Amino acid sequence: MTNSMAQTSDNTETPPVTAATEAENPSASLKGDREPAAGQDASGTRPPAEVPEEPAGDPRAGKAPVGALEDPRHERLKVQNEALYQRLLRLQAEFDNFRKRTEREKQDFFDYALTDFVRKLLPVLDAFERGLEVAEGETVADFKAGFQLVLKQFTDVLAQAGLEPIETSGQIFDPNRHQALMREETEAFADNQIIDELQPGYTFKGRLLRPSLVRVAATPDKTTTETQSS
Repeated sequence: MTNSMAQTSDNTETPPVTAATEAENPSASLKGDREPAAGQDASGTRPPAEVPEEPAGDPRAGKAPVGALEDPRHERLKVQNEALYQRLLRLQAEFDNFRKRTEREKQDFFDYALTDFVRKLLPVLDAFERGLEVAEGETVADFKAGFQLVLKQFTDVLAQAGLEPIETSGQIFDPNRHQALMREETEAFADNQIIDELQPGYTFKGRLLRPSLVRVAATPDKTTTETQSS
């Protein structure tokens, strides 16, 4: 049976490919040949990929990349930034030197003014030292008179520097210049009139340096007086 099947297979002939058959089945003419792979032609080569043509009116044509244009400007900005930073450092250093120089000059001026004031006080210091040298036969009155002269000399130096005493005798109480420590009811003085001075006050170049401590008069309350009398 096997021999008969092999014989039948050997005797079977391939039918001829006619034009009608090729029209119905085009692949019949290629029977027995290797089928081309996907994307290949019959010769087995891949067709070249189509490159899309760039339109003629493209505005980007002929222009350099954006990075190439930004690089020079970026470098220029870096140079300007560095120059401004260095200028800021110089200005800060100059301002710091100016501030230190101004403070030093101001301190030198104060020191010079204080030196001149101390120089004017030296005669007063000499007078105090001479006053402490008690001579034979000198009385307390003489000693007191000598120190009164020294006190006048000292107050004159302070007055030249701008120190002035605040007037209180017979004055009306002024809270801007006086400080009342006591209020005394009396009819001998007007209301708010200064009776006496407990501690002198001073102004320096027109500004209050220390207020005067005073005792101020107050008008007696008539109702209280009449009640006490009855």
